[in-house]
Amino acid sequence: MVSFLRSLQHAVAICVVIATSAHAFIPTSTQRSAANRAARNVKAGVPGTALMMETIECDVVIVGGGPAGCTCALYTSRGGHKTVIVDKNPSAGALAITSVIANYPGVDPTMSGETLLDNMRDQAVSYGTDYRRAQVFMVDFDEETDIKSVSTPEFEVKAKTLVLATGALGRKPTFKGEAEYLGKGVSYCATCDGAFYQQSPVAVIGDTMEAIEEAEFLTKFASVVHWIMPRKLDRENAAAQRLLSNDNVKLWETTKVNEIEGDVGGVTGLDIKQRESEESEKLVAEGAFIYSTGSKPITDYINSKIDFKDDGGVEVNSEMATNVPGVYAIGDIRNTPFKQVVVAAGDGCVAAMSIDKYMNGRKSFKVDWIHQ
Repeated sequence: MVSFLRSLQHAVAICVVIATSAHAFIPTSTQRSAANRAARNVKAGVPGTALMMETIECDVVIVGGGPAGCTCALYTSRGGHKTVIVDKNPSAGALAITSVIANYPGVDPTMSGETLLDNMRDQAVSYGTDYRRAQVFMVDFDEETDIKSVSTPEFEVKAKTLVLATGALGRKPTFKGEAEYLGKGVSYCATCDGAFYQQSPVAVIGDTMEAIEEAEFLTKFASVVHWIMPRKLDRENAAAQRLLSNDNVKLWETTKVNEIEGDVGGVTGLDIKQRESEESEKLVAEGAFIYSTGSKPITDYINSKIDFKDDGGVEVNSEMATNVPGVYAIGDIRNTPFKQVVVAAGDGCVAAMSIDKYMNGRKSFKVDWIHQ
């Protein structure tokens, strides 16, 4: 029965994505997974879904809260444009996981990347930016109204301009079974999907801060959370110790995931092998939440109207504009070889000035200083 219901929900989910998009297109795995959540939310009557979902209207919506996105928001908010940042997790980006920033001009060379990013975000918010945490599963563009839509499980943002700033820590599915069961038990967002695993065993793969936070969230729902990591745990990590203080968390250190297993209904378990063990073993799990990082631009939420380069980066001109009017891309999502914080911040500035020109119908840029 469980397998049948999962299959039914997945079939309904694909229909939901196609039906709710302003322009029909083949949904990506991320969109299918998100629609699956939406279908189950509607069926369960979860608050904040379907007709009750919040709609936010603004001038500029920025997907991604890294240095590029925060810099852009600082400039657009200061320029009087109502700006919303939608950020999956402030601790998950390339800057946030950098221990020391020694080459960013004008800052303490012992400052951590996380602190620098916190300062950038706080500065943008101080100028009026609305910062919201949520996972974006789809963006779309209405050619008749010129409105850009950003969809999350909790709310939808409708804006005059859109900035893509999700960076390049993405990765292709690498675990056997990962691609096959994506949206059917394999997930990259526990805060999105965790509530669907009430009293069910799940696995969290990864040792990043994002993995720890998401595993902590899952402890409220799952019967057991198998925390699997390839290395030894840092015993001085306070967040990790808080996670392990939960009775329903089981830690698997120095452990390799051989395969994510399942059937027609979705994930059923994992085949794992500990480094010191000669044989692999099976874990029963209905969900597998993966938090591994790579170097691929994160673009799976973007529909096919945006042009991409051969290397997977979003194609932009010198003003950070894409081929779709009013849509910009900044930072590592462009797959620039210059993956530096100062470059990402510069991209954000350029995009913000381009947006100001676009919004006001000007032919030239407006600067906030005049050199006499």
